[in-house]
Amino acid sequence: MFRYYFFESLSALTTNKLRSFLSILGVLIGVAAVIAMLAMGTGAQKQVEKNLAALGTNVLSVRTSSSSRGVALGSDSVTRLTFSDMDALKRIDGVEKVVPYVSGRGQVVYGGRNLNTSIIGTNADYQYVRDSFPRGRFFTEPEMRIRAKVAVLGKQVADQLFMDTNPIGKWIRINRINFLVIGVLPEKGMSGFRNADDQILMPVTTAMQRLLGQEYISNFDIKVKNAESINAVQEEILASIIRLHRISAAQSDQIEVRNMADIQKAAGEMAQTFALLLGSIAAVSLLVGGIGIMNIMLVMVMERTREIGLRKAIGAKKRDILLQFLTESIIICTFGGIFGILIGVIISWAISFFAGWAIVISSWSIILAFSFSLVIGLIFGLWPAWEASKLQPIQALRYE
Repeated sequence: MFRYYFFESLSALTTNKLRSFLSILGVLIGVAAVIAMLAMGTGAQKQVEKNLAALGTNVLSVRTSSSSRGVALGSDSVTRLTFSDMDALKRIDGVEKVVPYVSGRGQVVYGGRNLNTSIIGTNADYQYVRDSFPRGRFFTEPEMRIRAKVAVLGKQVADQLFMDTNPIGKWIRINRINFLVIGVLPEKGMSGFRNADDQILMPVTTAMQRLLGQEYISNFDIKVKNAESINAVQEEILASIIRLHRISAAQSDQIEVRNMADIQKAAGEMAQTFALLLGSIAAVSLLVGGIGIMNIMLVMVMERTREIGLRKAIGAKKRDILLQFLTESIIICTFGGIFGILIGVIISWAISFFAGWAIVISSWSIILAFSFSLVIGLIFGLWPAWEASKLQPIQALRYE
């Protein structure tokens, strides 16, 4: 019987090909939109997680309000961070590594090529805290003490300056000062609003005294030995800076000690919410397609009223008419779902190829979109099918 319903439904749908095509198109667009939107949302979530993972685990970020503004403002501004602070933070129980940072911009020249990029001064522990081990080598603590003119290039900087040439061992000029390239960082991508590949790392002392002319450290990253002690270490860091700089209670709120794990969790939840929001917006188009199916099916019931009356007059039961029209609705959604999956995958790949966005097409998003399209067909086809099954044979046969 179900095979009979299927072939009868196909026959009815092919009778008016344009109307059936438009019904399938509504579902197709909805399914394709759901898959593409979820692919973009999931890809964005994975990219955020990847970027945040590059910040390291069990890491605390320490800065003062005056260092974040760039200059000390007013008599109540917190004293700037120094190397004495770094030495004191290293002595705190539970602290594994302390990484200082200073930053600025510099004009970099190699041969006939030049670019303006970010200059980051740090120390040798950067590679361990940020899990960013270069090709070549990183600079050492002795090189930091002698303010050595060595540099580790970000992937994008190396590609733009050296093209297909190996940059390690080459000399570049940064703000008219010669630097020896000793390493190239692995590709990291965007980290917040900063491109981690568009930067040059060098010893913090070199950056401060030879290149940027800065006297103070901007901020610290502190790697804690284990996650269980991170809250205790966070409190001890705050107390240590307050004690070193003799900061009053009114000024203590100007010291920022941020737990990167909390930031990673919040950003991950936000990205997940963003992915669900995109999927929900796309699902609306499926609902619109379902409403279109219901409208089409109601029109088909009206057009085939005499056919329905004839079928019932020769013995068709109410159940037969109901299943007949439900099958037609489900067939429309099945074809729309199958072609929608293909179009959605193609759109996702096209976005990834041309826009360079991170796209993740998951099997659950395909199953969800296809299942939702079948449910839409069942729900929105039920009412027209029910209306058709209630028609009386005599009234249907008399219908003009």
